[in-house]
Formats: sequence, C-alpha cells, structure tokens
Amino acid sequence: MTINRRTLVQWSALILLVPQAFAQSSVVRSGSLEVGPFIGASYGIDKFRVMGGGNVTYALKNKYVLPYFEVSYFPGLPHSFTDVNGSVFSYSTGLTDVHAGVHIRMPIFKEAPLVPYLVFGVGELHASATVGTVTAPGLSPMPENFPSGTSFAINGGGGLRYYLGGSGRFGFRVEAKVYKATSGPFSSDTIGKVEAGFFFQLH
Repeated sequence: MTINRRTLVQWSALILLVPQAFAQSSVVRSGSLEVGPFIGASYGIDKFRVMGGGNVTYALKNKYVLPYFEVSYFPGLPHSFTDVNGSVFSYSTGLTDVHAGVHIRMPIFKEAPLVPYLVFGVGELHASATVGTVTAPGLSPMPENFPSGTSFAINGGGGLRYYLGGSGRFGFRVEAKVYKATSGPFSSDTIGKVEAGFFFQLH
C-alpha cells in the first residue's frame, strides 16, 4: 500500500495536535469541586422508569481524574423470578443506589466547552421491602411479602460535560451507564441508567 506525501503530513499533524488538545483545554481545571442534581430514566428490567439523584465530584491535581460520590433512586422497578418448583414470584420495589467511583475527563477538543468522560463506580443497590404475588403452577396468584435487600454492584459507562460561559463554573451533563449486581434481588439483571442535569463548581 502506498501512502502519498499529503496523507503522511496530515497524519503527522494529527499526532502532534492530540496531546496539545489535552494540555490546553481552558475549562478543565484541577482542584474543582462540582455538585449537581440530575433526573433520568432506568432501563433493562422491563421498560423506562423515571429516576433522580445527585452527585459530588472533585478534580485531582492532574485535573482529568475526578473521584465522585453519587446517590440516586429508582422508584417502582418491577421484578420477577421462577423457583425450582415452577412458582413465579413478581413484585415492584424502589431501588436506592449509593456508590462512588471516578470520572475520567477526555478534553480532546482544544479550548472547547464540550468534554467527554468515562465513568466507573462500585457501591450498593438497596431494594425496599414490598408486597407482591406468587403464582404456583395451576393456581391463582397469592399475595407474598418480599423483604428488603442490599447487594454489591459495579457500574460503568460514559458521558458528556458542556461548560456554559467562559468561566467553566457551571454547565450541563448527560451520562449513561450500566449496573451489574453480584448478588441480591437483581443479580440476574443488567440495569441501565440514562441521566441529565446541571453541575456547579464551588471552587
């Protein structure tokens, strides 16, 4: 395969400009403390469900890694499972997500207010106690009490920050990520979350 001189020059320029883009993004600062509420929707169980919450992030000295803490609530997530005898258990429960992790900002656009990022986190999913039904083979549904439960979960995904104004002190954020519980009532499911909200830098 032959590479012409013009193509070689273009690729060389791109390789040289990429690190400059990371080094000169004016809206990404070290030591910034961000807080922000968000609303969104959960998916992956049966259909989209409205959810909401908030988080706090802090940028380390390298300004690209932001440890964060987040709390969100998924109201009324339906769930069902079948035991070894063929009985079907069905219920709907509120799910509280408490976790911590890191945002890894990628300011790939020089001086641009749009900054994509990756997100990784670990924490707990707590299902509230509720009343549902159990349906044995050949019988009508019967009421059943389901206790509360907590399980460890991991999550990952990505998002976009859009910094408003020249100061970069506030902006808009959209994010999508997937949760996987290792035990508990939702261990057999993959739960997704799409959220959007504003963030504010306190310093």
